[in-house]
Amino acid sequence: MTTEDLTARARIRDAAITLFTERGMEKTSILDIAEAAGVSGGLIRHHFGSKDGLREACDTYVFDELLRFKEDVLAKGVADPGFLPTFDARQLLFRRYLGRAMIDGSEAAAAQFVEIVDGTERYFREQGMELPDPRGVAAALAAMTGGLMILQDHVARALGEEPGTHEAMLRMSLAAGHLFLNPLAGPEVLEKAREALAAYRRKE
Repeated sequence: MTTEDLTARARIRDAAITLFTERGMEKTSILDIAEAAGVSGGLIRHHFGSKDGLREACDTYVFDELLRFKEDVLAKGVADPGFLPTFDARQLLFRRYLGRAMIDGSEAAAAQFVEIVDGTERYFREQGMELPDPRGVAAALAAMTGGLMILQDHVARALGEEPGTHEAMLRMSLAAGHLFLNPLAGPEVLEKAREALAAYRRKE
């Protein structure tokens, strides 16, 4: 692939990520993407085969970039406990894209959600955390953080912040962190819930 091909492919991908995020896949046409990227519809089909192929490429790219960002933040956080991540426009767009992809029913996004749950559960076990249901906790945590991606614009507006900004994302992240460190329910409430679940399963 020539440098020109690689540049065109990246322009197409970036245009598609933006449009899929803003409109959803169903309301975005190949011609819309071609116009935004400054290429022909035929070139999009040449590089990606179809709109489904393009979305799959976008899903993979966004997920890999988000994972790279997460690993970078964790590494910097270990080196400097006072470190706070900066959510630039690109990272905010990727988070909104992934949330929209899950709503739109992207198979790749669904698979990536399972990968996140797998990785979180693995982390719990590697850290030796004593959890009654590591898989359930991993899935709930992934859903809660994913929910912030999906609803971030609504949450930002409810907080009086401008959607899609670093300030809004940082405020949401700090609020979520506070909840993780200061649970609203005490151990006795969780124990009652476990007993209720156990009783329900015995009746099955």
